[in-house]
Amino acid sequence: MWRQLLEYTDTAGRVMLGLAGVVLVVAVVSFVVGVAQAVSGNAAVTLPYWMTTMGCAVVAGILVYLASRRGRLR
Repeated sequence: MWRQLLEYTDTAGRVMLGLAGVVLVVAVVSFVVGVAQAVSGNAAVTLPYWMTTMGCAVVAGILVYLASRRGRLR
């Protein structure tokens, strides 16, 4: 699916996909840091990490959806 999106979308769509990839990396890093905080006994301070993870996942999903709408997928 990613290859088709990159192949059949315009430059703006490719930029959206690139940003979605960066946002997904931020989500994964935030998730790992949140897990590390929880394991180390600081579960009370993990809420910002979980909110960042979920927010980034939603933003990445929206960007991928918008990029797919711009593309001429076959």
